[in-house]
Amino acid sequence: MNRHPGIAVAGLSSLAAGIIHGGAIGLHAEHPQLARIFIVMTLLQVGWGLMMLLAPRVVLIPAGILINGAAVGGWLLTRISGISWIDGLGVAERPQIADSICAGLGAVAAATALASVLIGSRPLPSVRLSYPAMACAVLVVPAMWTGSTHVHDHSSGTASGNVIDESHPHDHSDPSVVGVATVEEPHVGEAHAHSTNWPRAYDPAAGIDIGGVEGVSAEQESRARNLILDTLETLPRWANYDDAVAQGWVSIGDESTGYEHLVNRLLIVDDKFLDPSAPESLVFKAEGSKRTLVSAMFMANIGVALDDPSLTDYAGPLMQWHVHDNLCFRNNAEGRSVVAGVLNAAGQCPPGSVLGGIGIAMVHVWIAAHPCGPFAALEGEGAGRADVSDEERRDLCQHDHEAMSHGAGSATSSAAAATTSAPTTTTPSYKDNGSPRITLAGFPGVSAAQQARAEELVFRTRTVLPKFATTDIAIANGFSSIQDSATGVEHYVNWSYINDEHELNPDYPESLVFQVGPNGKRTLVSAMYMMGDSYSLETVPDIGGPLTQWHIHNNLCYSQDPFVHGSTRVVGVTSENGPCSFGIKLNQNPMIHVWIKPHPCGPFAALEGVGAGQIKPGEERLCDEVHSHG
Repeated sequence: MNRHPGIAVAGLSSLAAGIIHGGAIGLHAEHPQLARIFIVMTLLQVGWGLMMLLAPRVVLIPAGILINGAAVGGWLLTRISGISWIDGLGVAERPQIADSICAGLGAVAAATALASVLIGSRPLPSVRLSYPAMACAVLVVPAMWTGSTHVHDHSSGTASGNVIDESHPHDHSDPSVVGVATVEEPHVGEAHAHSTNWPRAYDPAAGIDIGGVEGVSAEQESRARNLILDTLETLPRWANYDDAVAQGWVSIGDESTGYEHLVNRLLIVDDKFLDPSAPESLVFKAEGSKRTLVSAMFMANIGVALDDPSLTDYAGPLMQWHVHDNLCFRNNAEGRSVVAGVLNAAGQCPPGSVLGGIGIAMVHVWIAAHPCGPFAALEGEGAGRADVSDEERRDLCQHDHEAMSHGAGSATSSAAAATTSAPTTTTPSYKDNGSPRITLAGFPGVSAAQQARAEELVFRTRTVLPKFATTDIAIANGFSSIQDSATGVEHYVNWSYINDEHELNPDYPESLVFQVGPNGKRTLVSAMYMMGDSYSLETVPDIGGPLTQWHIHNNLCYSQDPFVHGSTRVVGVTSENGPCSFGIKLNQNPMIHVWIKPHPCGPFAALEGVGAGQIKPGEERLCDEVHSHG
């Protein structure tokens, strides 16, 4: 009997690809146009496949070539550049299991159908389809399984300009709350004294409430409102981190703060001013490996002072410009300039870094909700310096955000609360309850900035570090044990992290500390951050002042050099600065613990005994009982 060779295989492949497309329809319900395309493609591929299996007609073979060829071509476009005129496919996506299998089956269908046309009809025995059918089933099942739990990884902007993370499954029933990036309320010990009606809590989904602010003209309010609206509309085009990098924005390596700034240096000198289509810097919220675009950071031209009328008159008291005149930069291993730290009390940068970025005025415009308004600065070192005191700044806010959200009307309720609150002599408790966000107030000699930095480091560590929860995960990520479990804890060290570009970064912790239970079970309890070889106890970063005590180990002997062999273990203990009778000593890198479990001596406590190491001469050993376990 005359048949076109391979046409049944083409039909099976098209049928399988159509089934996968059908399974993805519901996953794209938030993009009706894209969902309809999937419906049409499902019907065409399944229909053509069934026709080729049940009643193949020569005249219909070219249709299968076109249908499946179009499906494969569309898939390639979405991986290379995106398809701007189809909602949901506007940015390029990374290939994933489900869509790659679907495209592969479509390619097989189109190629086999084309080959059958070119070869033509000829006498062939009966076709056995059991093996091809089994192969298609083996491909379809995992494709549909993974497709149901892993949605396309493009980031889509909400109406308010916020970002939905589609790298994880989510519930589409309430789009107003799904995946919207919100900003953590600041936790600085000192409240800032501002006028009662600005700044206000800001949520673009609820409207832009910037009216009625004392000292703001109608023209200034209009300019500010239009800037917010234009930024909300335009900025999400760079919601995909990789797209931003591909278009010239470069990270300054500050993701350990919880926010990562990407700067486009060409745009700093382009003479454009507050232009959302050419933002000098993009601000991404950093949560582990996830990046969510939350703000633009616009920069004025180089040399324009903070009190220049072109800045201060633009939006009046609504907007506060700031500079960063204490940031130190150094080149990382890739030759990229990244933040290395801030000036110390003596006005010096960390070794190997230089002062940079002086004098460029900048301001944020948020597309994500923020408790301190649409032009809010970051907290701590991220706030920079304005031309007024922190208490007078309009981009920092009080921490009674409930009252602040009521605008001018909050003055009455605040006053009432002040008059009706009975005085108390109860000493406040600052015990560590184990939550990621704790307060570190109440410790003598700690400034508000030091407290904020310390709280932020605890928060980031407790949020991110659990991704290394088991020793198997640690080993898979390059950590190796130094075999010190006899002490009750076991350190796993990633020796390649010690002199890399990351410092105090829970995504790249130099050491993980596991508590060893009676049954030998290991429980992750702490990070141990280690500074690079260029640091000493005298030059370590000032995180929390007296809250954070660094130490070294100058009396441990190791079996071998881990920087040569990749791992090592502790084989002995000697006197401080004494020689090793067996094994070798390693560099005395400063280190500090950050506990993800409450500790009797606070979240930065050292170990006891040999594990405590040596502290700076003249210091007393820290035991922070103010923030001990609650």
